[in-house]
Amino acid sequence: MKLSTRLQTVYDMVPFGIAYDVGSDHGKLIISLVENNKILFGYGGENKKGPFARLEEEIKKSSNKDKLKPLFNDGINDLPEDVNILLLCGMGGYLINDILNKNKQHLSHVEHIIVDAHNAIYEVRDNITSLGFRIANEEIVYEKKVYYEIIHFVKGKDDLNENDKCFGPILRANKSKTFINKWNKRIDEIDNIIAKIDDADRIETLNKEKERIKEVL
Repeated sequence: MKLSTRLQTVYDMVPFGIAYDVGSDHGKLIISLVENNKILFGYGGENKKGPFARLEEEIKKSSNKDKLKPLFNDGINDLPEDVNILLLCGMGGYLINDILNKNKQHLSHVEHIIVDAHNAIYEVRDNITSLGFRIANEEIVYEKKVYYEIIHFVKGKDDLNENDKCFGPILRANKSKTFINKWNKRIDEIDNIIAKIDDADRIETLNKEKERIKEVL
């Protein structure tokens, strides 16, 4: 099963264990993980009838369907107790935080959380570390004209500073070409905004953001 660059990056981060993919869609990720023996067992979750029916059908087609189970579940409301890996991919950062915060009690047996948040990355890093996880790995990929930051959290303590939350401690240390391109693009965006506005306070804020980015790069 061919995965996108984004999902392949998530796939590569997943450790061996029992995983639950929240919002599985067609189940490509969780099915691939099971069929390649990357994990022991996989749950796929959906909270709408249409997507859940598609997920069920895709799992039925798998030669490893005995190691896969679809769940009609809203977030992690009914998280199976054997799950030690949570996958939250292809959704907004605020939704990811909401899913986790509403069911903190289910995180006691979770050792790994891998997220691919499409926005609010700062808030995701801030929130998940506050829930008792630390950042073990980060990757940034560029696909279909969008930058995606994939983050692997593991159980533990992490004291992140403001730059860590904004840019990512590992991404900032590695400074890959993709990382540099993303933030140079943001500098260009800031320059374009400043050229079009006449608001001294807003311009000052934007210039401070630009200088902060330059310091990191």
